[in-house]
Amino acid sequence: MNSWNATSASSKLPMSQGDYKNVAEILAWQAEAQPQKVAVRYQGTSYSYGRIYATSLDIVSALFRVGVVSADKVGIIFPNHPDFIAAFFAVSSLGGTVVPINPLLKAEEIKHILSDSQAKVLIVHESTAGEVADAVENLPNLEHVFVLTYGEKGGYTAVELSEKAAARVKMTQLCMSYVSESAGCSSFFGKIAKVDPEVDLAVLVYTSGTTGKPKGAMLTHKNLLGAVTAAHAAFPVNSEDRLLGALPLCHIYGLTVVMLGTMHKGGSLALIEKFDVVPALKTIEEERVTVLPAVPTMYQYMIMHLEKQTFDLSSLRLCLAGGAPLSKTVFDSLSRFVKAPLVEGYGLTEVSCVATLNPVDGINVHGSVGPAIPTVCIGIFDKNGTELPPGIENVGEIAIKGPNVMRGYYGAPEKSAEVLKDGWFFTGDLGYLDENKYLWIVGRAKELIIRGGQNIYPREVESVIAKMKGVVDVAVIGVPEPIMGERVKAVVVLDKDAEVSEEQVKEFCQKRLADYKVPRVVEFIDKMPRNSTGKILKSQLVQK
Repeated sequence: MNSWNATSASSKLPMSQGDYKNVAEILAWQAEAQPQKVAVRYQGTSYSYGRIYATSLDIVSALFRVGVVSADKVGIIFPNHPDFIAAFFAVSSLGGTVVPINPLLKAEEIKHILSDSQAKVLIVHESTAGEVADAVENLPNLEHVFVLTYGEKGGYTAVELSEKAAARVKMTQLCMSYVSESAGCSSFFGKIAKVDPEVDLAVLVYTSGTTGKPKGAMLTHKNLLGAVTAAHAAFPVNSEDRLLGALPLCHIYGLTVVMLGTMHKGGSLALIEKFDVVPALKTIEEERVTVLPAVPTMYQYMIMHLEKQTFDLSSLRLCLAGGAPLSKTVFDSLSRFVKAPLVEGYGLTEVSCVATLNPVDGINVHGSVGPAIPTVCIGIFDKNGTELPPGIENVGEIAIKGPNVMRGYYGAPEKSAEVLKDGWFFTGDLGYLDENKYLWIVGRAKELIIRGGQNIYPREVESVIAKMKGVVDVAVIGVPEPIMGERVKAVVVLDKDAEVSEEQVKEFCQKRLADYKVPRVVEFIDKMPRNSTGKILKSQLVQK
């Protein structure tokens, strides 16, 4: 790993996009090739590639001054905003590793990610600083927090944050109203740290299984660049396209497909801070969005609203669905309002987002998530580790191989070894390949709950509820729900003398978990069903 300095940074960009080694070259290349081209439209303002690059270089300068070098972890807690993009590329330019953190998370959840990732620096939007203040104490690796402010009422300044946190961590305020408008004025112009794309980490994205706390998926520069290139081969995006940026950029779908995918091709993003159905539909209409990446829940909300109000969506040429199963009802209903094809794919954080996708110009088979995208292989394995041939009768665990597969989980070699075997990533999902090599998913070996495209991990919620006084046993399950896909249900056993209400359980969780993880239903029972080895029989709870 090289430090960022005059000898390890290059001022010469690749001759072609196929020669990229560092993901930061995506923005730098476009800023040099077409600096005036609109990269992002956000709240009525246009942000050119040159402007975002200039902002990125200002952040590079700030990070460099506090000693950020190659391989340092830098957390970013931001809603969807042009400066999330600038901050991401700034960290990459220095050879650092971005740790994107969901702004919906609560202090305890943020603290775990910062601690586990050993983040040295944190960049936060002023609106998220309240939770950050409660999260940054007693983190030995965290040295500096940058608070990006915009003069908006209700945000925290660095001084206010320091007072609230009462921590040893140094806080610096960056007023983003006064950043440079010209990238050429920066001494860092065109300089990007040299990296080993197969080894050096571009991002550390936190995901989780059904056991334990969230784990950091180590994704290299090669992983991300390979994923973007393969995705473009499956669904071509060009410089004239404008994608809707409603998915969270801190999630792998938004980061890879929406942000990196768009900018790699020199297209434009119509970015909204967070998904809300009316602003999303208005943005598609007013900005003439051509490509719509979304999760099924977003499509369902759009359909419900389109039943009552008309929007001009004729600019759309392609709709992408992922993150959760796409129902036939949504698939069929959308075609009444949108003439563009809706194609469904499958992927995970650990494989840099996309692994399979129904063909845009080929046979789109609803119910299947399509064949593997270019450079990626899909395998189906039985319990003995034997690869199964195609056929509906050959259901097994889905495994993925390709340049998009993560290096492993950060600081967790044993957990990495459980899922990475002979180059394959074993997903824990069950499915089969048909005779045309289309993948069909039949269930989840893991107990993952998916609500509105957001992953919820039962063990995490269970561990919070178990801390309540009077709770002796708890199980968290997903219950089908028409719009959101699933809702979180907690089944709780109380001590015989305890008096705990459903509202008390919800309030306890709301203080410690992101809102989408909080149980919508709490049921109290006398005894938890278990098998002979003591494992909770969640299937019985689901059937109740």
